[in-house]
Amino acid sequence: MNTDTPYNAHQPPQTRAGPGYRQGFPANDLDMDMRGLLLMFWRRRMVILACLLLGLSLMAIAMSFMKSHYTAKALILIENKTQQKGMEEFQSFMTYMRQDPSLILGEIEILRSRTIGRKFVERLNLLSDPEFNPRFKYNDELASQNREPAGQPFKKLSVYGSELENLPADLVEKEISDVVTNFLARLNVRSIPGSMAIQVEYTSTDPNKAALIANTVADVYIEQRLENKFQATKKITDWLDQRLQNLRTQVQESESAVAKYKEKHNITEGIRKSDISTEQLSALTGEMTRAKTKVAETEARLKEIQILAEQPGLIETTLETASSPLIQNLKSRQAMAESSLSELSTRYGPRHPKILKVKSELGELKSQIETEISKIAKSIENEVIFAKARVTALENGLTDYAGQQHENNEAMIELRELMRQAESTRLIYDTFLKSYKKSDDQEKLQSPEARIISYAVPPRAPSYPNKMLLFTLGAAISFFIGLILSILIEKLDNTFRNANQIEQMLGYPCHALIPMVESMPQTALMNYVIAKPASAVAEAVRTLRIATNLRSGTAATKPRCLTITSSFPNEGTTTLAIWLGRIAAKSGEKVIIIDADLRRSNIHSALKKSNDAGLVDYLTGQKTLNEIIQRDDPSGAHIIFGRAIPNSAMDLLSGDKMHKLIASLKQAYDLVIIDSPACLAVSDARVLAGMSDQLLYVVGWDSTPRDVVAGGIKQFTDMNFTNISLALTNVDVKRHVRYGYGDSVYYYGRYKEYYAD
Repeated sequence: MNTDTPYNAHQPPQTRAGPGYRQGFPANDLDMDMRGLLLMFWRRRMVILACLLLGLSLMAIAMSFMKSHYTAKALILIENKTQQKGMEEFQSFMTYMRQDPSLILGEIEILRSRTIGRKFVERLNLLSDPEFNPRFKYNDELASQNREPAGQPFKKLSVYGSELENLPADLVEKEISDVVTNFLARLNVRSIPGSMAIQVEYTSTDPNKAALIANTVADVYIEQRLENKFQATKKITDWLDQRLQNLRTQVQESESAVAKYKEKHNITEGIRKSDISTEQLSALTGEMTRAKTKVAETEARLKEIQILAEQPGLIETTLETASSPLIQNLKSRQAMAESSLSELSTRYGPRHPKILKVKSELGELKSQIETEISKIAKSIENEVIFAKARVTALENGLTDYAGQQHENNEAMIELRELMRQAESTRLIYDTFLKSYKKSDDQEKLQSPEARIISYAVPPRAPSYPNKMLLFTLGAAISFFIGLILSILIEKLDNTFRNANQIEQMLGYPCHALIPMVESMPQTALMNYVIAKPASAVAEAVRTLRIATNLRSGTAATKPRCLTITSSFPNEGTTTLAIWLGRIAAKSGEKVIIIDADLRRSNIHSALKKSNDAGLVDYLTGQKTLNEIIQRDDPSGAHIIFGRAIPNSAMDLLSGDKMHKLIASLKQAYDLVIIDSPACLAVSDARVLAGMSDQLLYVVGWDSTPRDVVAGGIKQFTDMNFTNISLALTNVDVKRHVRYGYGDSVYYYGRYKEYYAD
């Protein structure tokens, strides 16, 4: 108990049966304030540290069994060159500058598709890799036969190799499908926010393999985009080729018809059967033929632009745009601006003035190219309209001349028609042939509109397991388990370690905590407080004496007879009785110590005195009081020794003579100290307590169970004896200080300079 807090002697103490108890524990024992909780954790810090070390050790062992995975990353930049027609310059520029998320998402889905995934598998020959195909996982013999030389990242095996030639086709397809599934499961493709870049990540147990696969994925993707553009151009080329074949057949048929007609009507070259009107008609016919040829040519050019307009990325491959010096100049400037933008992007952010300026220039160039292409298309449309108008005019002229040519030979008219058709077909054929050659040349100059800006390198550190994260998680869990275990151990602890625990549980004051003394002979132990009066033990005994006196409130009511008992033997009652008596005697009080333990008396042996004349002799009438009282020379206290008589001890102690003895001694002495046996062993202590003013119940520090102490106290409260106080003995000062209890023993350990041990 903290001696700075006065104890109210008139306040009835709580008993075990009172409202302050719950199954032997106080009602507020489970309620812990923050400081108490922290102190409890400090007391159990070794448990927490052990759990932490065990948890980290188990986590380290677990991670040693985990297979490391490495993630390699490659970056692909999508160059969006899509242009829109019919938009104003500012709107077109803003549309171009705005990033199209649907384009990026579409390209990501292409990279994740099974079609291109199969190409990856075939390119890398992954069907025989045990990491992807379980068929080869445990086949050590096959692995040793097909092991690649040093430096190869992993074994290669053709999908169509000899290992699969004996398997059914459906089984081969199933294995390929499973390998593609396993491959795509480890492939991660994601967009980089705020950019047109795509990051390709691949995870493997081999860092070199992870980098190789990530780079191969990027390369195959670029090749696939280029192949798609080739396919689009090929469609146009195929259409032109089919059209040329039809036109070639028409030319042959028309020229053959002219030759057959001349042969049938015996018409030779150079013979004219018409007059000047016929010559005019022929001239008009020639003009009309050329006009129709012009119409067909311009329509073919317009058709080509209209077909290519469906592929905005290929519209610049037409004959008209390719032959335009202005467009070629703009394209050259655009390429230089894009190169400058790519170089500046590596050094500056997307909102840097130089970046914005170059992007603005690119927008203007693209707008100018759009405008120029639109002008060319419009010009071709005007040419078609003009050519058709000219054909209409020539046809009207021919109609006018038709009346004048009624006398012309019908054969010549039909011949001219056949010749006109043959010539027109020939001109159309020549026009398509030129376009076909131009398209074939452009097919060889395609660009993928995407490029790899960063190839993957073999990662140095594994991406899984994340050791720092797992260690942190393991430490947190272990620390939490340590806290829970500390609370559990604390709650299961059934002993007393400080005065507050005793007072909260039992409802009676704890006047002192007596420090433990190092092992020494019993006689030296009894003389300890005399030999070392400035020690922490002597100070604790003085505190006990002062607290016992202060409990009464006044000098007139202070206890003059003090019975000392405990739950079990060997808890320090005899030692404490001698120490307390000697300290009180040294302080000037008149003290007498009575050894009332008539079952295992040992005060005389501890002091190396004879007990030939003692309490038993007085109670049996064999000796007088003066004959049994002996003096303790070191302190001046008086002592009445006992002797072991187990069979009649209870009768002697409960007799009237004992009552009269105690009453007379209380009148003659300032303090009467009775050393009684353990209360749970025999009932002597209850009898002696009834004769005393105060009961001092001794509890062994960190040794006597709480329920045992509560049961011992209940023996006295059942007799309506409530003048009870307690003392903790054999306190291990070092452990007590480490536990962080803020009582007197804490200061014994922290401020040793006050004591002379």
